[in-house]
Amino acid sequence: MSPKQTHLSIRTRLIVSIATCTLAGLSGLAAAAHSWRANARINKSFPAIAKTGPAPSVPERRRPIAEFESELVTLTPHGFEPREITRPQGRFLLMVDNLSGLATSNLQLNRKVGGRLREFVMRREDANWSDVIDLPPGRYVLSDADHPEWTCQVTITAK
Repeated sequence: MSPKQTHLSIRTRLIVSIATCTLAGLSGLAAAAHSWRANARINKSFPAIAKTGPAPSVPERRRPIAEFESELVTLTPHGFEPREITRPQGRFLLMVDNLSGLATSNLQLNRKVGGRLREFVMRREDANWSDVIDLPPGRYVLSDADHPEWTCQVTITAK
């Protein structure tokens, strides 16, 4: 190639590159303008919702929140989980979740030394049982009458 042809070739490439970049830039601007116009039409069709004052306050509770804690015990095919609970004296909600798979479970809450405090039957259809309990300090045992090896030791300490 002669130097004149090389110079012409470079010049042609440069012009084509500039033209391509210009067209790409104009296409981008056209797309942006179209998008802006479309948004402007939508905003005119759907005016902004008027802002109101601060969010309404949360209504006052009609029923007070329970002023006691809870303990969850799960009855599994292998016994109670946890196997031991220690808590301070005072009312608490004892919840037993039945995941044993047994048709019925005959549960008992007994004093370690002494008599029975509670006895209740849990059926498979009734997945859980709960009751508010207020025990004096001491040691207690939650057990299944049909599976004496399944126990949960409950220790109530003085406040």
